[in-house]
Amino acid sequence: MPLNIISKLLLSALLLFSSANWATNDLTLKDGKPFCQPYKCDQILPEADSFQQSKNIALPVIEALKGGKVFAYIFLSTDLVDIPGYSGKPLVTLIAIDPKGTILHAEVIHHYEPILLVGIPESVLGVFMGQYIGKNIADKFEITSGGALSKGVAHGKNTAQQSETSEIGGNVPIDMITGATVTAQVMDQTLITSGRKVAKALGILAADDTRIVTWHADYQTKTWDELVAEGSIGHLFVPTADLVPTADKGEAWVNIYFADVTQPIIGINMLGESTYNWAKESAGEDGKIFIIVSNGKDSYKGSGFVRGGIFERFYFQQGFNKYVFRDLSYEHLYGIKAEGAPDFKESGIFFLRDKHFDSSNNWQFYYIASHLTGETATSKIFKTYSADYQLPGKYYDLKIIEKEQGPSLIEKIWKMKIGQVILLTLFLAFTALLFVRRDLITTSAKRLETVHIVILSLSVIIIGLILKSPPSMTHMYPLLRTFEDGFQLDLYLSDPIQFVFWCAIALSLIWFGRGWFCGWICPYGALLELTHRFSRRILPKKYNYNFPPKVNDALSKLRYVIFFALVGISLFSAEMAERLTEVEPFKTTWLVGIFSREWYLTLYWFALFGIGIFIYRFFCRYLCPLGALFSLASYLQIDRIKRYDFCQSCNACEVQCDTMAINRKGEIDRYECYSCFECEQAYHDEKVCPPLVYLKKGKLDRISKADLQVIQARTSRSKKTPGNCGESSH
Repeated sequence: MPLNIISKLLLSALLLFSSANWATNDLTLKDGKPFCQPYKCDQILPEADSFQQSKNIALPVIEALKGGKVFAYIFLSTDLVDIPGYSGKPLVTLIAIDPKGTILHAEVIHHYEPILLVGIPESVLGVFMGQYIGKNIADKFEITSGGALSKGVAHGKNTAQQSETSEIGGNVPIDMITGATVTAQVMDQTLITSGRKVAKALGILAADDTRIVTWHADYQTKTWDELVAEGSIGHLFVPTADLVPTADKGEAWVNIYFADVTQPIIGINMLGESTYNWAKESAGEDGKIFIIVSNGKDSYKGSGFVRGGIFERFYFQQGFNKYVFRDLSYEHLYGIKAEGAPDFKESGIFFLRDKHFDSSNNWQFYYIASHLTGETATSKIFKTYSADYQLPGKYYDLKIIEKEQGPSLIEKIWKMKIGQVILLTLFLAFTALLFVRRDLITTSAKRLETVHIVILSLSVIIIGLILKSPPSMTHMYPLLRTFEDGFQLDLYLSDPIQFVFWCAIALSLIWFGRGWFCGWICPYGALLELTHRFSRRILPKKYNYNFPPKVNDALSKLRYVIFFALVGISLFSAEMAERLTEVEPFKTTWLVGIFSREWYLTLYWFALFGIGIFIYRFFCRYLCPLGALFSLASYLQIDRIKRYDFCQSCNACEVQCDTMAINRKGEIDRYECYSCFECEQAYHDEKVCPPLVYLKKGKLDRISKADLQVIQARTSRSKKTPGNCGESSH
């Protein structure tokens, strides 16, 4: 039996079997979880606490909630669009996006595509869709090659990949599936069309303005060259040498001309009056008419024109809408009527029956070139080329009616997180107030210790466990790229928690130095300090270790080396810098989970935590790049630890300082100080601080005149004078 007959029989049997075993394509809630028979999709977002049908939009979308807040939207492509694939039936795709438009999940859960008949396993579909995960629905996805899919490798699974674009809306390369280009194009269109439909309804993507176009109907004869010169005909030239380096540079792989001929003057000149009238009738009331003609080695029609009903080699893109053409939208064109038109090897008329396409607006023509590389029998290289098209404004009058804009995405995010913002703001404000009025707590050693432990515990609970939003070096990289990309306020406002946090940090560094954040607010530092405090209570004193001064001084410079290394690397490769920022254990501790990381990151976390039991804040003092930055910023510190002149000869506080921030002269190194205030508590303690002890015993000759004035002024509460690090407070 001929091979093609066997293939057709197998294909028919496969489609019949698939149809018989597929009950419904509806995404519903079952037992409070998303369900799509026979695929149980409740595990696609395991971090979700609960699910609910969306009440904000009139689309079949399920909301995933975490902590009572929506963090993802789940929907089924077939509930929103009907885009037939190679088999003529749609690919049922399950999709999830977050409130910013990031694609969290994309999976073809059922299809009728006969890809198994051409030797491509099912797993390749998952690998292909995995390329979109982590990207934004607003990105411009371009079919290209270079990965395993374009080389015919048929293994893999659906995995998330980080976007290579520096900003939302950028170009994102997607590796083509060799041997299944039609199916790949349909998967691409299905995902982005349904995803953008939901994104627009949610306000993630801006709604389109209403454009009222009045066409000019006064006919005038135009030659081919005139139409090309004025931009009525678009042009895309792809040299063969771009795909085959040994070819002649002037040889055309394809030389394509394309045009929107819906406008009467252009249409009649290009098609002739009778053909144009027929085309207008065929297109329908809202239909648009295009011509595409070409010469060269390749065909812009592609293999789908013959056997799949879809033209997989080209598509149009206008704004967030992508348009792929099928055989039912095509008619053969027997020639161009415009005077001076060249002869073409291929020509066609294409109809676009979509009311959303606007002929008066700019759009792009995309062509996907493919060429066998010779590495294997099926290995191909894919490259995407594009050309802009804008119909000359002299052919129409345009009136734009802007739609009423609802709340912006940033406004929605702030509204959604307002509770968290208030919680964080109250906590930060309360702690800052304690620093300003710290005399209320530093007059008692027990009170100071109790308050400090409470604040540290609240930091772990609120910032670490509830908000899961500790500041990190990763938040600094966009600021560093400001010099290249320009300042983008929206980028910072899109994360309300970090915006509030960094505003507070900036102010605190100027006023208090690094001590406010590093010593009291940082949740990881708080975890280390609480653990170390507990270990000192249960372990013998000999296990509370500190490095000798010279070793400590040398190690304390290591964090600066790490900081400047990360900054330098980020200027050349943000992705590499992000990976190396794993030197911070913050993500492992609060966001991902200790046992959910790679083994070496888990081992690194336990090593840091274990050392921190015996050495006070080991990571903070020697390795933290963010701490290095805050140390440098402490140069601007205004409010410093209070000191007496007597401190220059007294070493009582130096012995007790866990961070070794006090030297033999009684000077406090503001770059190393964590503002524990234990030395400032001694400053008030009549039983510990020598000047106060001498004053109580009446030994005024042992106290300097300056110190005596400070003590008397504080005691009488007639004047409050802030002290300086390493200087007298008078």
